[in-house]
Amino acid sequence: MTAFERRSFAVAVVLGLIYLALLPLKPYPLSWLLKPIPMLIFAALAWRAWRGVTGILLGLAFIGAAGGDFFLDYGDRDGLFIQALCSFLINQLALVAAFALMARGKPWLRWRMLPVTLYSLLLALWLVPAAGTYQVPVAIYLLCLYAMAIMACRVEAKPGLLWLGAMLFVTADSLIGVNKFAMPFAYAVPVIVTIYFTGQVLIAAGVLRQR
Repeated sequence: MTAFERRSFAVAVVLGLIYLALLPLKPYPLSWLLKPIPMLIFAALAWRAWRGVTGILLGLAFIGAAGGDFFLDYGDRDGLFIQALCSFLINQLALVAAFALMARGKPWLRWRMLPVTLYSLLLALWLVPAAGTYQVPVAIYLLCLYAMAIMACRVEAKPGLLWLGAMLFVTADSLIGVNKFAMPFAYAVPVIVTIYFTGQVLIAAGVLRQR
């Protein structure tokens, strides 16, 4: 990364850590503004690093993540759930397309795909029936989440930052579904947000490194 990219990346990470540190104080003014800013910085960095269609898709992916962050926080996680789901769906679809472009010419099958495939299948069998009126959107979202994970497995020659970030992203999003539809658990918000933010940081770092 260039010096500018390192400084910008560090600012995004620090802002994300501040948001995590302030979670016990919620609700507080403008938390909905603080949470999306790191993703917007990642969007600009990814677009700047990867020119052309790949850069546009990566930028759109992080903008979608920023939108999801906004809707979850502003809507207190449930009030604007569908809007958040749609934003993260944009995030997933853009990542699928971007990772596909980044993985051009690389093998389609890797052993690292097997664990996430089994995990996604078991997750779908558990969450979709439990989702009630949200069964169709949840099923579509899980399918896109799985597609993103599979494409992430193709990008790197061996498991690296991007792959690990994608796996953490899958974990965080699946825990949102578990907590909302199947089995609410204590400290869900700090656990999920911490895993999610770590995953996004690693994806952004992996994207910049793959350039």
